[in-house]
Amino acid sequence: MKQPEGELHYEALVESSQLNNEELMDQLGHDVARNYLNPNELALVFDDLGASDVADYLRANKFPNDIKVRHGDFGEIVTAGLYRRVRRWYVPILKLRYKQTPNQAVQGTDVLAFRFRQSPPVIAVPEVKTRATRKLDLGLEAYDSLEKVLDRLDESLHFALARCAERNHQFLVRNLADLLRRPKERVVERHMVFVHDTLAWKDEIVDRLADKVTHRTELTVVKISGLQDFVARVYQAAVTGAGPRHTETTHGTAA
Repeated sequence: MKQPEGELHYEALVESSQLNNEELMDQLGHDVARNYLNPNELALVFDDLGASDVADYLRANKFPNDIKVRHGDFGEIVTAGLYRRVRRWYVPILKLRYKQTPNQAVQGTDVLAFRFRQSPPVIAVPEVKTRATRKLDLGLEAYDSLEKVLDRLDESLHFALARCAERNHQFLVRNLADLLRRPKERVVERHMVFVHDTLAWKDEIVDRLADKVTHRTELTVVKISGLQDFVARVYQAAVTGAGPRHTETTHGTAA
């Protein structure tokens, strides 16, 4: 699809056959697990429970069984990974770790990403939507959600600051505090990420969104065939292979 006219910049990421690779599925499963548990907590779970009990613990206490919530969580996980590992932004908070119950949808900004070393510093605020079925007004729904999040952005920055302070991440604490103290000395970018089933996708979704967007907005669409089944398999991989590992690759330090 060619670029729409106006302020919407569109990029589509399409799956390759590698998504069915067993090693990649294992890695995706581990990434899902680390979004719900920090490495220390994950290690404690494995120390306290026998291997046969770990899967039951994760299902009961961490992973949502509500399909809508699970898909929403998966979209946030994909987005955080995209910005942190591929686009090289700082993504200091993995928000899903702070759920009170597995099927709770966490309020606030879906993902916060930063370029602290730019002058002025930049905040990317991606609104994430995950859909296995077609909804032509998906973009309009995301637009309205993003506007509400931007109106309350400082609340999400305060949340990120508190979580980084708890982990004693002083570099992030200082930079987040500066963003809060000097709101006129920061750039806020509008971003959207749609994780969407390939067969259910229609380019009309982008056309409708482009007609409404009035400020520069970056849209990324991640298309995955058989999305609902794919998400189910990734979570199964997370349940069976979520053991602690010695290294954790991130850009910035995730709390």
